[in-house]
Amino acid sequence: MTGRGRGRRSSRQSALVIASRRRGTVAPEHHPESPTQPPLKLVTFDVGGRSLGAPITQVRETVEMRPVTPVFGTPPAIIGLMSLRGEILAVLDVAALLGYPPARRDPTSRLLVADVGHAQAAILVDQLGPLHTVTSDAIATAPDTLPEEEGALLLGVVSRPERPLPVLDLARVLAAPPLRAYLGEEPPRSHER
Repeated sequence: MTGRGRGRRSSRQSALVIASRRRGTVAPEHHPESPTQPPLKLVTFDVGGRSLGAPITQVRETVEMRPVTPVFGTPPAIIGLMSLRGEILAVLDVAALLGYPPARRDPTSRLLVADVGHAQAAILVDQLGPLHTVTSDAIATAPDTLPEEEGALLLGVVSRPERPLPVLDLARVLAAPPLRAYLGEEPPRSHER
């Protein structure tokens, strides 16, 4: 079998990946040896000194760190607000939601713009890692040994030789209880009398 049909991109996708690599915003892809299920691409990144992944379908783009305006009275997971080409986005530190040390703000830091339909936000990450392509059945249920706040935000965990990769569900992150009132996901209130 030739590698011709596998991992094939449209010319637009190829141009975006090449342009992103030139800017240093997307690392090279990693492909599994023999996918048996439809492939799932994961964006990988470090937060609070730990490696995480997220489905690329939940990531609109990655951008370099920008000025962030702090907002008084918000939970620790909300760093502040930023403008991205005129769109105002909340900037989140998911480390606060996961119980990790805070994400760094330095020249290697990036912002992962999450877009899950009901909400959009920029997530501060220490640095980007490579794209990983896995089969959907490669994502195992998160172990019960994880802290509850971390397990509630995960799609699952991908086994890797070097160490397991927790995979965040960015829809769950943006709907996390501490963020609901700030990102437009306030649950309906009871109309009790």
